[in-house]
Amino acid sequence: MKYDFDTPVDRRGTDSFKWDTGQDYFGRDDVIPMWVADMDFACAPCIVEAVKRRAEHPVYGYAVRQQPYFDAVMGWLKKRHGFAVDQEYLAFAPPGVIYAMNVMLRILTISGDRVLVPMPNYDPLFDMVTRNGRKLVESPLIWQDGRYTFDFKDLVAKAAAGAKALILSSPHNPTGRVWTREELDRVAQICLRHGVFMLIDEIHCDFVPKSHPHTTFGLLGEEVLRRSMICYSANKGFNLGGLGMATIVLADDDLRCRFNEEMAVAQTRLDNIFGMTALMAAYTRGEDWLDQAIAYVEDNKRCLARFLAQRIPAIRLIPSEGTYLVWLDCTALPYRGMALEHFMLNEAKVAFCAGYEFGEQGDAFLRMNVACPRSTLTQALVQMEAAVQKLPL
Repeated sequence: MKYDFDTPVDRRGTDSFKWDTGQDYFGRDDVIPMWVADMDFACAPCIVEAVKRRAEHPVYGYAVRQQPYFDAVMGWLKKRHGFAVDQEYLAFAPPGVIYAMNVMLRILTISGDRVLVPMPNYDPLFDMVTRNGRKLVESPLIWQDGRYTFDFKDLVAKAAAGAKALILSSPHNPTGRVWTREELDRVAQICLRHGVFMLIDEIHCDFVPKSHPHTTFGLLGEEVLRRSMICYSANKGFNLGGLGMATIVLADDDLRCRFNEEMAVAQTRLDNIFGMTALMAAYTRGEDWLDQAIAYVEDNKRCLARFLAQRIPAIRLIPSEGTYLVWLDCTALPYRGMALEHFMLNEAKVAFCAGYEFGEQGDAFLRMNVACPRSTLTQALVQMEAAVQKLPL
């Protein structure tokens, strides 16, 4: 490979949420962190060089997006996803995707309104519903033909029962499903038929292999576009989570104006100056790095699958079609919920995102981040194997 993903990068002592919070979050510092959804790879050299050049200028004042920024965003969406978005549809949320969706949820709904969320799901996406006083309506995903998919009959019934909005992650966090165009179109048509506005989190959309192409909601037609908010970010694909950026597509003029007004009220109309620099470098010169990072992570997934099948068969890997997240089925182990989490922390000394955080359906599952050097993954697996071997299975 042109880029080095094998050499570990020491992130301890860098104020890393993933590597410097073991004692605070887990009560111990000796765990391998496989939980937070950022990568343990150095960023693309073109990004690092661009940020260094900008940092050499000694004034870090307020920044404003200009045409090259818009061109980079629109060029990327067209090149990577085939989506020729109108510039006037674009909005931005420097704090990130979750902040943007939270703002739009409050614009669209009032206390007590029903919000439909396929489950399991990334917990902030449904936590925002209940914290804002809305009623969470869960639609459990179903296991069909060796993968998760939507229960369309359930979606129809709950959309028809008065849901005001749908929240969807695409690709799916935590399972790694890359929804097909047919699946997404069926979801969109159900929502259109029953007047349900669609809030679509596509933050992981760049990190998918060619074998499972991502379909952005922006390609499902103008009517769908006007009844949805699509959220993109360079944060996941290019490992820029610490720079806090989100690109929003809102085709409805009134909703976009209301959203932008909320951004103005909160004084969040301007991006992080280094985030702007990083995004433009990523979208204009970083695609080769991204493709190689995806290929490396796909190899990690294959390595993980072989290891589990041969040495820890009690843990089953749910096939991950995209993202660098995998969903581990631990139903053969004698633990659930927090007990499963604590077993892995204290016996295997590996920190995961506990499955129960993603809803009741995740009680016997763990989410694992495999965007790391092969040596880190292997060490975590060896420690998991040693811990599981002690169990009376």
